[in-house]
Amino acid sequence: MAKNKKTTIQDLANYANVSIGTIDRVLHNRGKVSLAKRKKVEEAIEKLDFNPNLLARTLALGRQFKVCSLFPEATNVHSYWSLPKIGVDQGVEVYRDFGMELHTYEYSLFDESSFVKSADAILGKNPSGVILAPLFEKESLEFIAKLEERDIPYVFIDANIKNKKNLSYIGPDLEGSGFIAGKLLNSLLDPSDDILIVNMVKGFENSAHTALVENGFRNYFKEHGSRTKRSVNSITIPSTAETEVNRELTTYYIKNPGTKGVFVTNSRAHLISKYHALHELDIKVVGFDIVPGNVTELKNGNIDFIISQRPVFQGVTAVKALFDFFVYKKSPAAIQYVPLDIIIKENVDYYINFQ
Repeated sequence: MAKNKKTTIQDLANYANVSIGTIDRVLHNRGKVSLAKRKKVEEAIEKLDFNPNLLARTLALGRQFKVCSLFPEATNVHSYWSLPKIGVDQGVEVYRDFGMELHTYEYSLFDESSFVKSADAILGKNPSGVILAPLFEKESLEFIAKLEERDIPYVFIDANIKNKKNLSYIGPDLEGSGFIAGKLLNSLLDPSDDILIVNMVKGFENSAHTALVENGFRNYFKEHGSRTKRSVNSITIPSTAETEVNRELTTYYIKNPGTKGVFVTNSRAHLISKYHALHELDIKVVGFDIVPGNVTELKNGNIDFIISQRPVFQGVTAVKALFDFFVYKKSPAAIQYVPLDIIIKENVDYYINFQ
């Protein structure tokens, strides 16, 4: 056989005079194969110089890997949730020639029923695998129970639910990210300055990932704030509408004039910092994610630190984890924490250009 010709599984099957299924069982060392057939397959691999790196290509011939993603809706192209979606799109594009196809579904962070509707639609597709951001814990648990009943593999990104059978969690160390935010904000404040934690989410009690971030933040001050007299309070705003956010902040600040620092537990810190700028309030702000609104406010000096959780990387990595599982039967690491990048006004353009 010419050296420049790529050996396929079909070539191995023809040479050894066995079925493609037999080749697959030998390559993955599973199922029953007679000793005689195994020797024929091993001889074919050696004689034809079969390259295992081509396994993905050859196995994918004639097969489709249907991947469904379920993320919060991106309200516009500048929203945080447009970023992991970009990552998933990029990942699937790499494997499209290997039979991978993508079906995207979304849900509103302020409407649990939208999650259920999209989850049911995914089940109707009978996917090969699912990439899920499980921000509504109760509804996510019901969904993944159905996935497990059907033996459909799934990967979590951005938020994790412990003690489930997901192939992997790909995202930040949630408590660790909150802890880092606490350290950053503390570096900007006097010991007596009060702090506000802002959660913009519907149903805080059903949002375990947000609670973990807040716990991490509070843990920093439990460990390092024993000599301070500050208070650390939190409010939950079940909306991102500017009028409602402003109303909630006005009510809080009137009652708590000693507030000098704010930690926003999601990507909407710019909504808070705009309010501060409008009312000429000297309040330090720390938040998450390089979305355009946050970048603008960072450059304007109204946000002090942004913690980036590499959402595009999360999406790409989730696709790769599923593909490796489909083709190589390779299970990824159960936990794959992404690096947390600290962004300030002086390095934000370098970071964006690098990304």
